[in-house]
Amino acid sequence: MRGGVRAAFRRWVHAQNVPEVLAASSVGAWLSLVALILVLLAAATWAPRAQEFFGLDPGTALLCLGPALVDFAFALLHRRRQHIETWGWVLSLTGTAGLQFFVASLMAISAPSGATLFAGFFLFTAAFHGRIFRVTPRTPFLPLGTALALGLAALLTRPENLPLFGVIGPAALMAELYLGTFALQHDRTAAEAERLRAAVQAQMLAQQERDVGRMSQALTEIIHHSQDIRDALLSAGSAADLLKGLVARGGTLGRGEPERLVQQLHSDLSHIRERVMDIHQKGRRHIGGEPEGVDLVPVLDSVRQSVALRFPEVDIQVQADRQTALRAWVRGGTTTLRRVVENLVTNACEGDGMRAAGSVRISARTEPLSGRLEMVISDDGPGFPPERLAAPIQGLSTTKPQATGLGLYTSECLIRASGGVLERQNAPAGGAVLRVLLPREVRA
Repeated sequence: MRGGVRAAFRRWVHAQNVPEVLAASSVGAWLSLVALILVLLAAATWAPRAQEFFGLDPGTALLCLGPALVDFAFALLHRRRQHIETWGWVLSLTGTAGLQFFVASLMAISAPSGATLFAGFFLFTAAFHGRIFRVTPRTPFLPLGTALALGLAALLTRPENLPLFGVIGPAALMAELYLGTFALQHDRTAAEAERLRAAVQAQMLAQQERDVGRMSQALTEIIHHSQDIRDALLSAGSAADLLKGLVARGGTLGRGEPERLVQQLHSDLSHIRERVMDIHQKGRRHIGGEPEGVDLVPVLDSVRQSVALRFPEVDIQVQADRQTALRAWVRGGTTTLRRVVENLVTNACEGDGMRAAGSVRISARTEPLSGRLEMVISDDGPGFPPERLAAPIQGLSTTKPQATGLGLYTSECLIRASGGVLERQNAPAGGAVLRVLLPREVRA
């Protein structure tokens, strides 16, 4: 039995939101509560006709406040603490039950009309404490204190107020259990959403890391080829200068010298041509190969769901004509298009790193004039700084802390590789607007 109670208590402590409990039982909160109690007792005693309505003895009421001071002691002892030990939880439960006894005693010693008003106050207090302390049927430590507070207050009650205790008591206990269980379920849902958000973010970061790695490898190879091209150009230039000198001197060099220089020029130019073709092939391979047809709307819906897990506070909506096939012609197919849309929507949600967006709208349609697919991503965030709108998109340039600045730059490169266009502007009412035009797949 004792072991089961200890296990339940540990489970209850583990489920608590410590910062929330410390804030609710802080010294500042207690001083505000004491001021409210004094004002309430003064109004119930000296306001016109208040004595007839409440019939309250302020001296007795203040004496009943004594047990609640245990919670004030908890507030003083934890004034600079960020953690609550086991003894602190016991002290907090005792003080909370004492505060409930004070409210219940106001209901007990008041006239029936005033007792009804205090009964509503007690019901609210019990419900609030149930939410703060995550009360559940498996961890009924606070409800036991509430029942004890009601029982002790009932000893002081007027006979005419006893039926009120019979109604408010069970209602308060049910309110504690209901709101405590609801708060605990909300905590679990929020924790699961945070885990999913972290998993999605980790997956996106891993994908971006792989993309950056592939781009770095491609750039390294291209730089190496550039050095070869530079050497070949120098060699070809030297051969051309020698040939020019040979012609100017009327052929005073050896007989086989012109043929050797021509062969050198031919070899260098062939080497340059091969390196240029190699760079072209590597560039095409790293941006996704041949174009493919991709259904745009399913990609937008999938991105909305994944990004919404990372930014649950942002309202993300997709607006598109779902009766008409919107198929884009994109290098790299669905993977590339999803990467582009995910980067752009994530940037819209993050804002400038200091102020984020509250809502993001993604619309897709066929542009009437050109027949291309048009995708517009608009948000209500801070928008683009004017100096950035005037300059071209550059990599490694960002206003957000702990960001690489590659998201928008990579997206524009992928869009241009597919024959599309990315346009940026600020909305007149505020916020950023990104307009993407992509070639549309034309089926025979």
